Amino acid sequence: MSISYLTIIFLLLVLNCLRYWKKLGKQPPSIRWMYRIAYSLSLALYICIILHIKVPMPTQFFINKVSPWAFNYLNR
Repeated sequence: MSISYLTIIFLLLVLNCLRYWKKLGKQPPSIRWMYRIAYSLSLALYICIILHIKVPMPTQFFINKVSPWAFNYLNR
């Protein structure tokens, strides 16, 4: 991903967080925890991208591990 795309998405994430900050305080605790977890995961992914840490993605696991096994099994 290009740096401009990541910057725009990060700014949208921050603006969304600031926009709903007051409304989030009135929500039930389960909704607040869901938002905290979502924002924390998003922030962690951005930090990993900035530090050039490769995060394993589920699609890559499926393509590299599961698909060859499935095609091998189906061709028998």
